[in-house]
Formats: sequence, C-alpha cells, structure tokens
Amino acid sequence: MRLHFFIIFAIGALAMILSCCTNDTTEVKGKNVSKDSIIHCRQYGKELRNSSRFLEALDIHRRGLAIAKEAKDTLEIVQALNNIGTDYRRLGILNEASSFYYQAMELTSKYSDRNDTVSMKNEVVSLNGIGNILLIMNRLDAADSIFRRALKGETMLDSEVGMAINYANLGSIFQMKNKNDSALHYYNLSMVLNKKAKSTLGISLCHTHIGNLYEKNGKLEKAAEEYEKAYKLMKDEGDRWHALESCLSLAQMYVNNKTPQRAMPFINEAEMTAKAIKSLEHEGRVYELKYKVYEINGRHKDALKYYKLSNSYADSVSNEKNSNHINNLMVQYERQMKEYEVGKLENELNKEKLDFAYVFIAGILLLTILLAVLVATLNKARQQQKKAKDDITKAYEETKRALDVKTSFIKSMKHEIRTPLNGIIGFSQLLSAKTQNDDNLKTMTDVIIQQGQQLTSIIDVILETADIDTLSPQYEDVNIDEMVNDALDNIKHKLSPEVNTSYLAREAGFTIRTDRTILLRALGLVLDNATKFTKKGTIRVVTKYDYGIMVLAVTDTGCGIPKDKQEWVFEHFTKIDQFVPGTGMGLALCRALITRLGGLVYIDQGYTNGCRVVMRLPIQHSK
Repeated sequence: MRLHFFIIFAIGALAMILSCCTNDTTEVKGKNVSKDSIIHCRQYGKELRNSSRFLEALDIHRRGLAIAKEAKDTLEIVQALNNIGTDYRRLGILNEASSFYYQAMELTSKYSDRNDTVSMKNEVVSLNGIGNILLIMNRLDAADSIFRRALKGETMLDSEVGMAINYANLGSIFQMKNKNDSALHYYNLSMVLNKKAKSTLGISLCHTHIGNLYEKNGKLEKAAEEYEKAYKLMKDEGDRWHALESCLSLAQMYVNNKTPQRAMPFINEAEMTAKAIKSLEHEGRVYELKYKVYEINGRHKDALKYYKLSNSYADSVSNEKNSNHINNLMVQYERQMKEYEVGKLENELNKEKLDFAYVFIAGILLLTILLAVLVATLNKARQQQKKAKDDITKAYEETKRALDVKTSFIKSMKHEIRTPLNGIIGFSQLLSAKTQNDDNLKTMTDVIIQQGQQLTSIIDVILETADIDTLSPQYEDVNIDEMVNDALDNIKHKLSPEVNTSYLAREAGFTIRTDRTILLRALGLVLDNATKFTKKGTIRVVTKYDYGIMVLAVTDTGCGIPKDKQEWVFEHFTKIDQFVPGTGMGLALCRALITRLGGLVYIDQGYTNGCRVVMRLPIQHSK
C-alpha cells in the first residue's frame, strides 16, 4: 500500500516538472531556425578570411556570434569566438585575438563535455591560435608548450591535418632557435601527414619551410626546388596569398644567387598579386627585390628609385603597425564591455543548467519509481531463488546419498563376487596339478581356470568403470621401463604361440611422477586388447619423451580397426568382432583412467599394418 501511494506521488511530481519545461519549447524551435544562419556565417566568414578579406570576415563572424548567443548554442559560441580570434590575429591585433581565444577556452572548460570530439576540436583551435600569437611575440618556450598540448589533442582526435599543422608549428620554433635538424624532422613529419590527408595547402607550406632551411644552410639548388614545388601547388590551387609567399621566396632565392634574370618574372608576378590583394608589406618586399636586381645589373638610377619606394612602403607598414598598436589600446574598453556580455551569457547558461536540473530531478523520480518496482520484483525473485536453492540442496544430498550407496555396493560386490571366484580358480588350479596324468581331466580343469580368470577380468572392468568417478590418483615416482616390462609379463600367458612381444625405450631409465597402479592398468587393458586380435606377428611397446609429454605407443600386427570406428571403440560396450570374448569396455576404461592422470589416448590413423594405440601423459615431476 505504501509503495502504491509513493508511486502516485512520484508521478504527480514528474508531471509538475515536465510542465515547467514546456515553456522552453518555443526557444528550442528558435534554435533550430537560427542554426542554419549560424553555420552560414561561420563558413562564409572562413571563405572571406581565406581570400584575405579579413575585415569582412570579422564582421560576418561577429554576426554569427550574436546569433549563436541569441540561440544559446554554447558550441557555436565557442567556434565563433575562435574564428574572431583568428581574424584579429591575421589583422595583427594580438591582444584582442588572445582575448577571444581565452574566452573560447573558458567556455569550453565550463560548459562542454571535455571528452566530446567537437569540444576537444574547439579547444585545440584555441590552443593553436594562442600558440601562433606567442610565436609572433617570440615567446618560443611558451609557444612550444601550447603547441604540444594542441598536438596531443589532435592526436586523440586522430586528425591528420591538425597533427600536421602542429608539427609544422613546432618545426618553426626549432628553426627560430637555429636548431635546423630538429626543425627539418618536424617539417618532414608534417609533410607525411599532409600527403596522407591530401592537404594541398599543408604540402605547399611544408615545401616552403623546408626551402627556407635549405637556403639558410646554403643549399640554394635544393631550396629553389622546394620553393618551386610550393609555388606551383598554390598557383594551381588559386590561393593568391600563399602563392605570393612562395613566389617572393623564389625571387629572393634567385636574387641571393646573383641570377636576376630568373628572379624578375617572379618579382613582376608578385608585384601584380600584392597590388591586387592590397598587401603593403608584400609590395615593400617586391620593391626591395627590384632594388637589389637593378643594383646587380649596374642600373644604379633605377636601383635608387626602388630603394626609395621600398623604404616608403616599409614606413607605411610601420605606420600600419603603429595603427595596430592604437587599436590595441582601443580594444581595452571593448574588452570590459565583453566581460559584461560574458557575465550575461553565463547567467543565461546558468538558466539552461537550471532547466537541466529540472529534467534531472524528473529523471531521478522516474528512476525511483523503477527502483521501487525493481525492489518488489527482486524480493519475489529472492523468494523463488531461495526455494530453488533449497530444492537443489535437497537434490544434492539425495544424489550424494545415492553415490555413497553406489560406492558401498561396488565395494561389497568386489568382495562378494571375487571371493567365490577366487575359490573356484584356486581349487581348479589344485585339481589341475593333481590330474597331470589324465589329459581329459587336465583339459577340463584348465578350461575352468581360463573361464574363471576371464570372468574375473570382466567383473573387474565393470566394477572399475562404475567406480571411476571416485578414483583418486596417488602420485609417486614411476620407472617407465619397469612398469612396461611388468605389463608385458602380465600378458605372456595370453599370447598366441606365433606372437612375440618387444619393448623399445627411446630414453632408458626415464622416471615420471604419476600413479603407477592406474597407468599399469591402462597399459594392461591396451595390451590385453592387442592379444585378442593378434594371432601372429609382434606386439611392441615404444616409449619416448616429447617436450614435457611421456608418449607410450602399443603397436600390433593384428587385424586393425577401420578408420570410421577408431573413435567409436572408446565408447562403452562396443566390439568390432562379436565372437571375440570381452565386454567391449576395455578401451573405454583405458581412456577414463588416462584422463584421470591428465593425459589422452587415441588410435594412430597413419598406421595401417595393424593397430597402434597412443597414450600421452604429462610429466608432472621428474627426477
């Protein structure tokens, strides 16, 4: 009854909580509607940035951030913050760029599942941005630490492009430290991954990095080869910004090599591209190269002209950097405003957490109901289990009593049956000794003795088979040669006149730890079987040691066993020839005995001149 009232109460509480959550359905629809706009802003902004239109990219990404905040989509907010950070970094406003990167990392740490792949990717993007800022500021050790954290994250994400980027960044650090061998190692790692990912931009940048190293080490031909590869890739790809870098590197290479005629085509192309994308810094580098070319050619008037132009553009770039410095001062105020916005965003996210708490409590109540039902079910199952256990215990005790009765019966039968048989055999042997002169009486007494011994053997096999489950081996050191010779002696009186026995020991005098009585009995059963089916020829026993296994093989030249019956004969009451005396239990008992000793027994299918029975026993301990 109490459980019934509790369930009713829990269902009522669950209904109240779910009703509190229905107010948010409109917001969920709003999120679905705005998702397409967020993705559009993110992708279009990247396209603008890749086209060197950084201010336009920044405006689009800010618009995407506003939509993501309105939709309360934490993952999209983080991606927008990372994209804005990258836009500022490309513009050279490093303080603002780092601020957005750190905001992205903070939101990822607070409100995202750190094991989620999207959250992990957002974090490594932030780390890459911060690392590049530190690299520009020449804080190499700090940049190294950040890039290695990012590399670890990309490795966990199994991102080939991401790993390639970080290997290249680490190579740049080593190059700036003049550790060119280490730099080349990391550039090569980056190249392998970029080729695997088929990243044309990554491959091109690696060629440029490696070319810089070759040029630095005075290997100008190799440097030119790398620059040309990078230039061709970017030119075919239509990436003007990176193609411009490769083009200027080639021109610089040929100028340094005093071959201005090869440099001029690249210089002219670089000049056209720099003007098209409005890159003052690259235009300054073009005029500096023209100044050097004309100076080499002895055209001093033209050299002076481009020298002045180079200086004027350098001043222009310097002024632009000063402007960036002013912008950094201006963004301090914007940062304070953004801190307020972040606080507001945190409040909204806290509301989301509260909604989640409602759902969580509802889940707990539902779980409680399920647990109550489960407890009731378990109580019933426990009662059934107790009854089943009692039934099993009772059945076990009855079985044990039956086994005890069986064991007692077998022991009694051994005594009660064998006692009169021993008397019959014994008196028959005495009678046979006293009738040596009467052939008829001696023949009859010999038949009585033979049949009595056969009946004793049959009874022994039946009783041993019935008692096999209670048999417990008594391990001792057993000399194999002595045991085999005893077994052969036991069958001599059963052999046909035209049958010989032999024994071959591959390792004479070998001793193993086993139960001598059980092993002797098993071997005797196999030999007894061989005497029944071998009318002439040889019965041979071979023993050998095989990597921790003692092998006993009994080979005869009898009629053999058909291949389709070589496993069947190990079953109880199976006989190949119904006219041969026996119960058909000898080989079955042999296998049971050998199994008790931890071994196995089988018939060798490859032997065709009779029958070969193989017994394999583990050497548990040897002296």
